[in-house]
Amino acid sequence: MPRQVLASVNQASETIHRQWSKLFEGALQEEEWTSDETMKSLTVLQFVLICVSVSGQQPGVSKAQISIPKVKGVLEIGVGPTTWEARVRPDGKETQLRAMYRPDSLLITAFLQKVKFPASPEKCRAEWWPLTAKSTPIKREDLRQSERDGIAVVEYIVPEFRGNPVRQKSLHAYLGSRDLCAEVHLSKDRWISEDQKLFDEVLTTLRLIPDESAAEDQSHNPKNQYLAEGSQLYLQRNYPAAADRYQKALDLEKQDRTLSKSFFRVLVDNLGMSYGLTGKLSNARETFEYGIAQDSEYPLFYYLLACTYGEMDKMDESLEQLRLAYRYKANVIPGESLPDPLKDLSFRKFASDKKFVDAVHELQQQ
Repeated sequence: MPRQVLASVNQASETIHRQWSKLFEGALQEEEWTSDETMKSLTVLQFVLICVSVSGQQPGVSKAQISIPKVKGVLEIGVGPTTWEARVRPDGKETQLRAMYRPDSLLITAFLQKVKFPASPEKCRAEWWPLTAKSTPIKREDLRQSERDGIAVVEYIVPEFRGNPVRQKSLHAYLGSRDLCAEVHLSKDRWISEDQKLFDEVLTTLRLIPDESAAEDQSHNPKNQYLAEGSQLYLQRNYPAAADRYQKALDLEKQDRTLSKSFFRVLVDNLGMSYGLTGKLSNARETFEYGIAQDSEYPLFYYLLACTYGEMDKMDESLEQLRLAYRYKANVIPGESLPDPLKDLSFRKFASDKKFVDAVHELQQQ
């Protein structure tokens, strides 16, 4: 496992969003277990990438609606399992939204503005995209424009930001009707082709409804809110607080299973990780065991349980879980692979044990 710390691409992505947000004021890093005595490395980079890049069917959607004060018309977005915030520009002519803490790291910003021209998706794109492109002079690759189901789209890849490789996929979706233009900006760092479905899922939820007014009370799904808050705290490396929020989300999920398989995996992965990073190995073990009981063919649950046993100095139990992880290794997301236990410091106590080394080599040759 390389020891260098990668650039914080999540921070870079949020910075780009803030630049694109015009008047909106406004890392993948190697994780380590924590104990009273030492920082104990658990997770190699591949797992962190799996956690934040996971994709899948739309989870229990948190629907956001924004409108401009005293102007009829609503922009509706399915922002997914995250908190979101909206504010009105000081001149009262534009409302802005941000949803920045989805567990899969898809970032969402949106703008709804009253304009002085007859609005349509294509006209809104023609008026707004040149301004966006000029205001953010960054390198863009694979720049394309298209139309999808009444939405005008601009999409491209940002290969790097301020010298840091990010491979950020960005998509700007434009809607327009009457005297209203809306722009929704989606982006995700370290993008792979399988992540496209995350963008497509949000696009299918976009609606500009010119003759409706926004509901005054848009209560948030508490499970999604805990999950989003946990993810925000996790990225801030505030693992005790992240574990508290994630545990509340999991308790609600146990009562009513509504999360997609992908987001359930992220919840269990990150909750167990948060416990491990604060030295609560028994809690981590219980979390991964629950995940396995619900999703018995996901290899990372077994791998992380093996790491937990490694920290507990239980070699036989670690090997048992590693064998199961390799049995289901084909179920990792496309483009990823299981970490190498021989390079993982969670198993450092067994690194010179011939039984452990031989067993891992046998698993890797399967």
